[in-house]
Amino acid sequence: MRLFTSIFLIIFGVSGCVDNAPHDNPLDPESSSYIKEGTFGGRLMIENQNIGVSRVTVWNLAEGVAVLTDSLGYFSFGSLPAGAHRFATAKTNFTNDTFQVVIQAGITQQVTRYLNGSPIVSFQQILTRKIDQYFPSPQYFVDITAAVSDPNGISDLDSVWFGFDSLRYPLTYSVATKNFHATIFKYDIPTNTIQYLVGKSLYIISRDTKQAFNISTPFFVTRVIENEAIPISPSPFFQDTVSADSITFKWTPPAVTYNYSYNLTLSRVDAGTQTVVWTHFGLNSFFEEQVYDGSSKLPAGNYVWNVSVVDDFGNYGRSKESAFIIK
Repeated sequence: MRLFTSIFLIIFGVSGCVDNAPHDNPLDPESSSYIKEGTFGGRLMIENQNIGVSRVTVWNLAEGVAVLTDSLGYFSFGSLPAGAHRFATAKTNFTNDTFQVVIQAGITQQVTRYLNGSPIVSFQQILTRKIDQYFPSPQYFVDITAAVSDPNGISDLDSVWFGFDSLRYPLTYSVATKNFHATIFKYDIPTNTIQYLVGKSLYIISRDTKQAFNISTPFFVTRVIENEAIPISPSPFFQDTVSADSITFKWTPPAVTYNYSYNLTLSRVDAGTQTVVWTHFGLNSFFEEQVYDGSSKLPAGNYVWNVSVVDDFGNYGRSKESAFIIK
């Protein structure tokens, strides 16, 4: 009986000591030094690329505070109350991302998130073309060029269009130029004229494989060249026959006031097929004639030539072709 009493007293004494023991463990909820917060940070990366995304705004939606990623994509919120927190990211030209993290007391947590970048248009241009001809009527069209990339790699780029009003025209990628191109003729444009585009806001619209869109800043047609130069000699109206040793091309200038230069093109005609044999680009507008300066003597045959007026932007208006014979 004494033995039982002694054991009871010992157990009671020990339990009494435990109940009154100091609670100084920071992980013990009953401790006065209990940590009710955890630390949280991470890194934002470009999807499919080993590159951090700088200056992304990361919002803690519950706390209403935000931080920016550094130059390598890292961010940190420091201490946050324990519990579930929702975060959102925002950066121009990147798809917004939202995610949830459960902050654990006394624990540092790190996350890595991958962001999808929208396509980027770094260059866009539209140039007008007029090609005069005897039949059926002058030909009008526009050439569109755009340089478009994607932060996630060119393989993530799905489609590129040229657009205005509610219309879109697909652009095709050229491996040679590494740009997107399209040629649009007047009959594909409302009113059947390229003049319809003058003054309109034009855009390059691009989309990636994850359906992220980009609409470029607007760009505009600078000019449609209607007044071209007119070939005088050699001319088919006088049934000109010239010597291969001496060919001088002459023309009358266009009635315009803006800066421009001339491009000359000479082609040989065989069975209705034209082959360019000589060009002369960038001739100053002060000139109204140019001697053929080809490196080789032209063989006998049928030839045509034309002169184009090219403004400082690259728009051009090409004259009718003028034919002659070399004997």
